Amino acid sequence: MRFLGYFEQICSIPHCSYQAQKLGEFLLEFSKSRGFEAKIDESFNIHAIKGKPKICLQAHYDMVCVGEAPKIELENDGEFLSAKNSTLGADNGIGLAIIMDIMDEVQDLEVLFTSDEEVGLIGANAFAGEICAPALLNLDSEDDNEVIIGCAGGLLAEFRREFEPCELGLGELFSSSVSEHFGTGLLFNEGSHSTSAENSTQNNSNLNADYCESSGHLSTGLLFNESSHSTSAKNSTQNSSNLNANYYELSCEGLEGGHSGMQIAKNIPNAIKELAHFAKNHGANILAISGGDRDNAIPTWAKALVSASSKLQSKGLVKAKKLDLLGAKELFAKLCDDDLKNTIIMKANSADFTKNSKIPMKANSADFARNSRIPMKANSLNDFLLALPHGVLGWDEGLGLPKTSANLAIVRTRLTSKDENARIAFSVQIYARSSSQAELAKLKNSYEAISELAGFKSSFGPSSLPWEPEQSEFATSVLNALQKYRPDAKITAIHAGLECGCLSAKMKQKGKKLVACSIGPNISGAHTINERCEIKSAQIIAQVLRDLLKNSQGA
Repeated sequence: MRFLGYFEQICSIPHCSYQAQKLGEFLLEFSKSRGFEAKIDESFNIHAIKGKPKICLQAHYDMVCVGEAPKIELENDGEFLSAKNSTLGADNGIGLAIIMDIMDEVQDLEVLFTSDEEVGLIGANAFAGEICAPALLNLDSEDDNEVIIGCAGGLLAEFRREFEPCELGLGELFSSSVSEHFGTGLLFNEGSHSTSAENSTQNNSNLNADYCESSGHLSTGLLFNESSHSTSAKNSTQNSSNLNANYYELSCEGLEGGHSGMQIAKNIPNAIKELAHFAKNHGANILAISGGDRDNAIPTWAKALVSASSKLQSKGLVKAKKLDLLGAKELFAKLCDDDLKNTIIMKANSADFTKNSKIPMKANSADFARNSRIPMKANSLNDFLLALPHGVLGWDEGLGLPKTSANLAIVRTRLTSKDENARIAFSVQIYARSSSQAELAKLKNSYEAISELAGFKSSFGPSSLPWEPEQSEFATSVLNALQKYRPDAKITAIHAGLECGCLSAKMKQKGKKLVACSIGPNISGAHTINERCEIKSAQIIAQVLRDLLKNSQGA
């Protein structure tokens, strides 16, 4: 099982999406060392050819990093591969390892290692080379009982909106006279206002209203420049019933999670949705929220700062923790911290993103501010999260799998700047899949309508077309080879994204017919810290490749 050694090497090289160049360089040098003519293109795809190949083996070399990844502590119990407290990266690292194993043996072979598949099939979409072999076998599937000949297309959407702090009822939370650790002073100006709250007695039932009305654009000098008004705070006599507002930390953590395509039909709880439903059911107003890790992973965690008029108690999957004012400020700061989670947010400079963006995506841009004027009312952010779809939206009876689905994937709270003009910005990402391009177009229309009604602005990032199922002699030969070890194996399609359709379409544009299908070993829990790969299954897939290549060379 030489491929296990290669997989261990792969795990030792960081290769999160957008950050996998070192692994790409390793694969390039490996290919050359095995006698392949290999090159890497501008999108970091590695294309290697040796002899006169009849089959091209293909896999992607980026991984979804969750937990402690890219640090991977590999565990092998003799039956399964797993990782301690992180994603394993068997999707698609085990495919890479099997191909490397085959490259040690086969003289006539073509190999394509693609980049950044997990964030929109970026490498495959940008591949400008020409595949020489007439057939392509992708190793990115996760069930050794299937030969895949079709997959869903995908649509990534992001929604953003900015608010003045007072629109969210945060005047009290940020008032300098309340505490020496106020608002963003905790984030940006700590230490410059240690005496600001001395001798103050606060008794003003309209603190929030006064705060908001003090300027047409909010008195953010009070928010971010406490040192400029410490004297006035010392002698203030503000009595405010709002100072006794009920602040809570809501958290929903440690959920099962899963691949947003492969596991979406299992009705796995979505941490963001669970938290939003709890807030709605208990009359809580979300002031800041963060949750989810990747657009293609069902969220396993979400955390929010909320205010409530009544006492909140933990229930079901959501825990509620009462906070004092200082605790609320500290939580707000943490939720706005860019380093809270190592999350890849949609890249604002990608061609597809900017081409489809209705507004500039710099959160503090003037255009953005001008387009976010719909008044905020209590719970409107929460209602927006509840209105966005999540789960299976349509079923394909013939294939027995989802036709259309959506994954409410990521929500973040950010401050737009570190000065007196700062606003609070919310961003939400959702990833949709469908085997029908028409259904994806309808979803896009629905997203735009929902976001406009809620005062958010929608933008659409990298997308992929559905790969329509196509039976071929090559798929039949792969099925026959697989059925030698898995007699019940069948030809089918999946509700996830694969690069086969994209690459086949590219070759068609060049006037070349490329047939494709996909197989892979049994992998469970992909895109979560519970990811596992069955070793025996990986052995079977490696042997199927040997059989196929032997037969193709003998033909």
